[in-house]
Amino acid sequence: MKDVAKEANVATSTVSRVIRNNAKISESTSNKVKAAMSKLGYIPNQAARTLITNKTLTIGLIQKSSAPEIRQNPFNSDVLNGINQACNVRGYSTRMTVSENSGDLYHEVKTMIQSKSVDGFILLYSLKDDPIEHLLNEFKVPYLIVGKSLNYENIIHIDNDNIDAAYQLTQYLYHLGHRHILFLQESGHYAVTEDRSVGFKQYCDDVKISNDCVVIKSMNDLRDFIKQYCIDASHMPSVIITSDVMLNMQLLNVLYEYQLRIPEDIQTATFNTSFLTENATPSQTSVNINPDVLGFTAGNTIIDVLRNETISFREKLISTQIVERVSTTKI
Repeated sequence: MKDVAKEANVATSTVSRVIRNNAKISESTSNKVKAAMSKLGYIPNQAARTLITNKTLTIGLIQKSSAPEIRQNPFNSDVLNGINQACNVRGYSTRMTVSENSGDLYHEVKTMIQSKSVDGFILLYSLKDDPIEHLLNEFKVPYLIVGKSLNYENIIHIDNDNIDAAYQLTQYLYHLGHRHILFLQESGHYAVTEDRSVGFKQYCDDVKISNDCVVIKSMNDLRDFIKQYCIDASHMPSVIITSDVMLNMQLLNVLYEYQLRIPEDIQTATFNTSFLTENATPSQTSVNINPDVLGFTAGNTIIDVLRNETISFREKLISTQIVERVSTTKI
């Protein structure tokens, strides 16, 4: 009986290690165990594992807001898909914040921490003096940032080089013949938006061309600025860059209202290649920031952190590419 019990314990231990993707289990053994689990219809008891290990195997995902314009942004859906793919493969689930305003978000995250309903967090934005990030540091909760690390040293962050991406996009437009470029950026002191405006200004300064950078707070703001720059002005910009694809969609509506044709009357370009930029009328030149890769890398990295595995970087930059479409052409 002792031998039988011993063999049962060994088998149970092996199954447990396979579920946790333990590196000590060979690929051959892992495949055999997974095949047997599938044949027997075995499903791990997550509640029992949580009680034994004091781990939820859940990652908290903190978005800056759950407002419709945030939830419907293709960047968020793509980066979340990447995170969930990584977590699914490695036996983790995710829990997303649902608060629309900053006060509610703070209390929601604090409750998640105090109730120990997640093992760690991925912060899906980067904001200077962010009270949410201060909260995570106060409670010493493992987390990483999809974006720039602005508030603390030695925080792991997964990002694009947004300054360079904007610099390259502006350079591309310059080579098409554009000499008066308008940059529209969404409001809020978020690092990604500010970095893109910096890259835009850097290239314009390097080649000594006129440029304007405007912060858009509302649709009324957008209409007023387009009227100011494109209708009433004697010298309108030849191309408009928007810092984000959702702002780009709003811009296309306003240009349509003013009966400005793209690319005949004015040209447009934006960031984050997606279904929206490909299927807009006309399709939009954009910078592919590879949000699915950002998410997949972030998901795997936070799990490595939680498992005390060695991380070879503090900052990982995901490459970007310009995707040329109908909205820009040589002038």
